[in-house]
Amino acid sequence: MKKLVLSAAGAVTSMLPLRLRHVMAKSLLEDNSLAREYGYLYLSSLSRKLNVVRFSANGQYGTMVSSSNDLSILKKYAETGRWAPELSDKLKLFFAGSGGTYLDIGANIGMTTIPIAQHNERVKCYAFEPEPVNYRNLLRNIAENCPSPNIETFQLALHEREEVLPFEIADGNLGDHRLHFETNLPAKQNEVGRKIIEVRCARLDDLPIQLSGPVFAKVDTQGAEPYVFAGGSKTLAKADAILVEWSPYHMARLGGDPNVVLKFLEEHFTYGKIEETDAKAGIPAETEPMRTIAARLRSTITKWRDDPLNYVDIFATKTASLAR
Repeated sequence: MKKLVLSAAGAVTSMLPLRLRHVMAKSLLEDNSLAREYGYLYLSSLSRKLNVVRFSANGQYGTMVSSSNDLSILKKYAETGRWAPELSDKLKLFFAGSGGTYLDIGANIGMTTIPIAQHNERVKCYAFEPEPVNYRNLLRNIAENCPSPNIETFQLALHEREEVLPFEIADGNLGDHRLHFETNLPAKQNEVGRKIIEVRCARLDDLPIQLSGPVFAKVDTQGAEPYVFAGGSKTLAKADAILVEWSPYHMARLGGDPNVVLKFLEEHFTYGKIEETDAKAGIPAETEPMRTIAARLRSTITKWRDDPLNYVDIFATKTASLAR
């Protein structure tokens, strides 16, 4: 019924003179509540018809740019002036009073790298982003908002081996680009028919990076986490704290073994907690032994495999004080 009503309304509107339709549209967009709720969506939709490929938005980190079809990260930044504020605050506290190293694996357009680099120039940041458009915008955002030389970027997907692999492009949620793997699993996020490009992959352990403590690593690679750990175990084992997304659905779609992630965390980290994201998985964020957390999450490998909305972040540390 809703589609029928909208179709009928569209047909009636299209019969009106162009000038009158313009006046009506302008009047609607002057409605502040409508603009707040849907304005960004209208703007993005119009950009496709006007050959506009890039937007910028002001916020606490400065003027950040992204693709005009970014309906997730830049939209959130435009509306709130921040992105992932909990992680930003966690990084500031972690590096308080010291330098150190931040590994941003899955950097996107720099929304977690740039705030910590601005806040503490003694922190050396390594940002990894394979998708070409995101990577170009990452470079623009760094140049515009953080000219300090404490950020080094890599246009790479981290993996267990060095090669060129297919990579699928998500439309709208530009944080959902991911390596492409042929699978018979049900596609719950419109993966079928996505544009496929090729990206260069490398092992983290083979890259020329220098770690100085303390070290914080963020791993958010839309299901490639088992491969990241397999190819970067020596480097990531040196981290004092690590934040990794746990999504059995995404790991299954990439053909990865989630147990690789849990085994690594058990072997190299003593404490941690499970932190809810917008998935709202219903697990309390309490500091516990890493082995307890790993045991609990093993039970989700099968239960969450077909549901992309069930995911959490694992925050693992080597000391109990860091886990708080």
